[in-house]
Amino acid sequence: MKGIILAVLGGVFITLQSTANAAIGDLIGSWQAAALTQGTGFAAAMLIIWITGDRSWRNLNQVKLHYRLGGALAAFIIFSSITAFHHNGAAVTVSAMLISQILATLGMEKAGWFGDRVLRLRAPQWIGIMLMITGILCLSF
Repeated sequence: MKGIILAVLGGVFITLQSTANAAIGDLIGSWQAAALTQGTGFAAAMLIIWITGDRSWRNLNQVKLHYRLGGALAAFIIFSSITAFHHNGAAVTVSAMLISQILATLGMEKAGWFGDRVLRLRAPQWIGIMLMITGILCLSF
């Protein structure tokens, strides 16, 4: 249950952040908003690490370099969401982002990127995906 609650909170925070980023982007530009957002996010995370006394930095050498650089993707995520918000509005942008996350994750799981177990989709899962995509199209038009 804790995982579901955290996932729901994450979804709410992504929506709030995307809305704030769009407003910031209107005033100072999309890439500048991405830099500001990542900078404040870094500061907040470092403060939480300091408050909690977490010393797991010692394990950083065990993380592969390409995973360490994964945070750089956030700049493109933020830029994309800001630009999409301006073109589509909040509901369509968030919905499309969620669908694309689901499809990308399903593809990665199907390819076995997250472990040995390869995901096998059955008809109900494919129908669910098609219904979600149909919902996005209904919101868009």
